[in-house]
Amino acid sequence: MSGSQPAWSTIILGAGPVGLTTALFAARRGKVLIVLPSRGDSIQPPRIDSVPVSLLALFIELGLHPAELGVECVHDTRLTAWESHRPVLSRCAATVHLERPRLERMLLKLVRLRGGIELRSDVRMNELPHADLILDATGRRAVSARERFGGSMPRVCRTFVARGVFSKRQQVLRLASLPTGYAYRLGNRTTMTLGLVEDRPLEKGTSCSVLERLGELEAGWLLREFPLVDLKPGRGGPASVQWTDREGSIIRIGDAAFARDALASQGIANGISNGLRAVKLRDTRTGALDRQLSEIFSHITRVAEFISTCRHRDSDSWWNYRRALLNSLRPITQMQMFR
Repeated sequence: MSGSQPAWSTIILGAGPVGLTTALFAARRGKVLIVLPSRGDSIQPPRIDSVPVSLLALFIELGLHPAELGVECVHDTRLTAWESHRPVLSRCAATVHLERPRLERMLLKLVRLRGGIELRSDVRMNELPHADLILDATGRRAVSARERFGGSMPRVCRTFVARGVFSKRQQVLRLASLPTGYAYRLGNRTTMTLGLVEDRPLEKGTSCSVLERLGELEAGWLLREFPLVDLKPGRGGPASVQWTDREGSIIRIGDAAFARDALASQGIANGISNGLRAVKLRDTRTGALDRQLSEIFSHITRVAEFISTCRHRDSDSWWNYRRALLNSLRPITQMQMFR
């Protein structure tokens, strides 16, 4: 990096929701450079994310209308078949279900309209300009990380998407435990996502074979009032814990620093919180490692406790996954001891 006077107050690697939102707030303090992925913008399949109402309030503050994100109502209940095969309706923290690709498009539009922010895709990692603050918001790829850590049994998510018109009752989050993982369903007014998370790459198959399998595993209730025709593959990928080292001058935020297990995840909300804290403090190195280690320890412990209540907890899949999670705490404990 050049030692000359910085032309940028903040440089952000990545242009997902965490990076774009952080950039909009960082622009209030100085010039911002967003380094786009080398692969460029890609068209993402529809995906519904459940996020806290407080995050929607932040998007409104930035100038986004809820309808632009596919949000028409607030949800404070969910249906869960976790401890038994019978689904139970329970209260939960207030959330909204927004369409992830639409969120990214709207945030990118705001960034391009905002003065003081430049987007470039021709900047290499080893040629980054000098800046007061450099943040890595590249998600699980974590392009600035030297090491990645996590459990020895990573889980993979596979999703299917249906289009239609869905009532608030149909949109409610549904979760069912399976012997080898779990399945979930949630949606908004026009889009429904069905996902399967398991501890090994899922075999390729038609949507019909996947739906039949859910019925065989006593999770067929997830498909009630669900359009079973014209299901299309959605966005999938890793769904288990990953974290990275904190070496170097680049500060990692969001999933680039710590990607939570999808069982207890509020990834976008936590990632944006990390980004805004980094922008506000300007130097997050002091105490950042201790805070990250504490978050990882608490998260893994919470997920392990949730697994212990699963009706399939004694299956090989769940037993091995829980053990792998708890074993992954050892390097964290060692890092805390030597600090």
